Amino acid sequence: MIAAPRNHSRQGGFTLIEMLIAMAIFAILSATAYYGLSTILTAQERINDNMDRLNAIQRSMMFLGRDLDQLVDRPIRSEYDAPLPALMAGVVVSSVEDTVLELTRTGYPNPLNVTRSRLQRVAYQLKDDNLYRVTWSSLDRAPDSRAHRTRMLEAVTEIRFRFLTGQTWVNQWPPLNSGSTTGGGKTDILPRAVEVTIELEDWGKITRLFPLVETP
Repeated sequence: MIAAPRNHSRQGGFTLIEMLIAMAIFAILSATAYYGLSTILTAQERINDNMDRLNAIQRSMMFLGRDLDQLVDRPIRSEYDAPLPALMAGVVVSSVEDTVLELTRTGYPNPLNVTRSRLQRVAYQLKDDNLYRVTWSSLDRAPDSRAHRTRMLEAVTEIRFRFLTGQTWVNQWPPLNSGSTTGGGKTDILPRAVEVTIELEDWGKITRLFPLVETP
């Protein structure tokens, strides 16, 4: 008796070609997903960098604006016993190297109620494309007076000031016709407003106008 032939069922699975096609599709999808994620992360990093840069610019302008807003007409004497006017810019009379602005301001914080003046001497210094804020603990400085310097802003190529006196804008303070360009004595007036222009390597030119409180 002859046995009936058996039906052999086809075993399930992928062929080599199907595996290669699947791997190619997976590789394409992975590369696309990676590129998209990388683009998102790069964009987020740039946003964070721009936000940090904007915060640094705003912080610098805030400090500068506060210092100018609390400007008072109080000349000082340098560590070399040279008289310096209450406000000076564009005049080479400061003992601080690379100084672009120096002034006397009020509102010096005193949380410990130490016996001292509420006035403070502040300078802004541009060195190696960095803008620094310099402060002293006393107004009239001794030869051993130490300054505290804080970096405010990086990548600064230039900073300029203009001062409104009467109806006229001048590029330095004290003005040339005031008779106080060497710091010899108290200035007669303070400017009515100060215009600040900062040139940045990445953001270009930024200009701010600070109206000042008129002193009697």
